[in-house]
Amino acid sequence: MWAGRTVFGALVVGVSVYLVVVGPGEADAFISVAGLVVALLALGAPYLLPVAGGASMSDPDHVEDTGNAEATSGGQAVTGADLTGDGGPVRVVRSGDAVAEGTGSSAISGVVRRSRS
Repeated sequence: MWAGRTVFGALVVGVSVYLVVVGPGEADAFISVAGLVVALLALGAPYLLPVAGGASMSDPDHVEDTGNAEATSGGQAVTGADLTGDGGPVRVVRSGDAVAEGTGSSAISGVVRRSRS
């Protein structure tokens, strides 16, 4: 963040000194071209730069206040998040109880991530 501010400050100082040295006539042409470049960059920035505030560009999967799942006789109960694929971040809050009874049954209170195959 500080590097960007330093570069910006150096650009402002450098351009200001240049404009004073070259005079009003050439400065007018330079500022016109610089304005066009800045306008084009401002239009393209939302498409070229990553979204601020996170490592992932998509919102995390979110599960909250679930519970009371039960699996019997080889079944499966998930009271959190049951996801397919690599995916991104997952947030589970207060996922509640999960009960499994019998051979081959499973109960998960949290996150299950399965492969896509």
